[in-house]
Amino acid sequence: MAFADEPPAEDQDRAQEAREWAEDRADEAGNWASETGAALENAIVPDRTRLTARALTTTDLEYEGGSVPIRDLRMSTDGEVEAIVVAHGGFLGVFGDEIEVDAVSASVSHDLDDGEIVVEANVTEAEMEAVAEGQRAAMSLELVEERSDTALYYSDLSGAEIHGADGEAIAVIRDLELSADGRAEYAIVRDSGFFNMLGETGRIAFSTLSLEHNGDGWEVHARSITQSDIEQITAEDDAR
Repeated sequence: MAFADEPPAEDQDRAQEAREWAEDRADEAGNWASETGAALENAIVPDRTRLTARALTTTDLEYEGGSVPIRDLRMSTDGEVEAIVVAHGGFLGVFGDEIEVDAVSASVSHDLDDGEIVVEANVTEAEMEAVAEGQRAAMSLELVEERSDTALYYSDLSGAEIHGADGEAIAVIRDLELSADGRAEYAIVRDSGFFNMLGETGRIAFSTLSLEHNGDGWEVHARSITQSDIEQITAEDDAR
């Protein structure tokens, strides 16, 4: 009966080193995937511990007789929320009529403990149906048959590049943090990262932004802010 020769000790050591190297690389890949997944979730899932525009547009507007999903926010250039855009009818808010509910007729409550956001409006289902059919209804409701090209919406700002002092893009708007009275106080921005998704985030005062319509769409400028300022802001926010 023949027996195979035992491999030299040197070969065994090299095999062990190779296994350890592969295990280390696998651990690094697992850590990278975990960190990337967390970063992607942070980029996609709204932060409900703060009253943000993204969190607001992932909830429903409740009113007498029903509720409708909030699609967007119409805003002024100084950050005031002027109207809440909802989807009435359709299937789960898809293919429904867009109706703007005047922000004056709506109230927002935000529970800091559990992040719950409740948006209510003083309108009825009959008024909603009437305006969806093109009839005259409450002054607080307006059917949006076609969005104006020059009207400013939150969706115009979400993901928009911010152009700094030298005109170059220095950050991307991830979200807007709102005050209790419905005004944008801060722009939550992200510095450069993988497809602008995995960079660090920080906050800059909305008042430092200048919103300008160039004829084709909205541009966002922060002419007093540089790339270095954004790096410092995001680093400070990350430290907090």
